Amino acid sequence: MHPILVDLTMGENFNIIVSSYRFFGILAAVYLAGVCVLLLRKLRINYTSIFAITLASVISFFLGARLLYAVLYLERVIENPGIITRLQLHNFALHGGLILSLLVFWIASKYIKIDFLQFTDKAVAHVGIAVAIMRLGCFLNGCCFGKPTDLSWGVATPFLSYAHMAQAKYTDSIFAFKNIHPTQIYEMVAALVAVAAVILLSKKIRKTGVPTFVFLIIFSLGRLVVFFFRDFPVASTISDIIRGPVIYGSIIIICLFWTFKFLKKEEKNTLYFQGRG
Repeated sequence: MHPILVDLTMGENFNIIVSSYRFFGILAAVYLAGVCVLLLRKLRINYTSIFAITLASVISFFLGARLLYAVLYLERVIENPGIITRLQLHNFALHGGLILSLLVFWIASKYIKIDFLQFTDKAVAHVGIAVAIMRLGCFLNGCCFGKPTDLSWGVATPFLSYAHMAQAKYTDSIFAFKNIHPTQIYEMVAALVAVAAVILLSKKIRKTGVPTFVFLIIFSLGRLVVFFFRDFPVASTISDIIRGPVIYGSIIIICLFWTFKFLKKEEKNTLYFQGRG
């Protein structure tokens, strides 16, 4: 783990400190925003609309992620409301951001008159890449860590890291050290597997919406699996139920329904035209 990427001292009172978490979080946001701009320009959308849509999508992502965090950690937020309003790249729940930003972009697509699912089919693989970039920052930072494990690929917990302090809390000993599941890497793999599936699927099935739904199914399924290996030190039982089975399970079921519906519709259309031929 390497939470600080750059730590430069320039003069007596001037330091430049760049954390891994912020650097890769901003890099992921810039990458995804750049991709969206390029895709919208290909559709001949003017720069004013592109700027407004991109800004609204970015803001809604952070807002949605923070709101879902508030739901998951309601007791903590009630005790310290400043967690919600604080302008920092912490205390987020990823799926909340994805859901709200997609909703905002769906509304915007009606205004600029583009096919929402056709656009998301082209952009969704880049979402997976952005998530992988973000999780690399989490891994280097040491946050979003996993539960203790004896498996050979377990990651050592540095002294006074987030994972070490969580273990110390469980065992009431500051000297509690045990390797942990690299859940950040697990989630990176889930995101990249979803990306690979979308790329392969796009070449074989040219049905609008299917690549988007398949990505959401695979990535949500991956997060659901990772959920059982990840440590949530301050989460309540209700929070864990909402975060895992409810949110991820609902997304998987809904996307499976729409995927089969779209594929079945395509099959009926194919049989219809073959019959007429």
